[in-house]
Amino acid sequence: MSSIYFESNSNLSVTGRDRRVTATPAVESSIAPLAMPGLIIGLVLVGLGVVALLRLGDWAGSYGPVLVLLAYVFYMAAAVRLVLWGAVTVRSLHRR
Repeated sequence: MSSIYFESNSNLSVTGRDRRVTATPAVESSIAPLAMPGLIIGLVLVGLGVVALLRLGDWAGSYGPVLVLLAYVFYMAAAVRLVLWGAVTVRSLHRR
């Protein structure tokens, strides 16, 4: 039978409090130049999502209300998140 042997090492912290992960600001991010196209695409996606409300009832009747509602909520959440990221990043870029 094999046994596991743990060697104590006093140099390593148990909780990892000495390691600090710092988030890079939106301005210094490598994808910051994509903020304006992301904002525009996000606004178009939100607009298409609002227009899709007209057909949502038909799709719910054909494919099931749970599936359609879940897909619509995920779609709109992703589109709104893209708009928010683009708006915050563009605002922080122009603030400098």
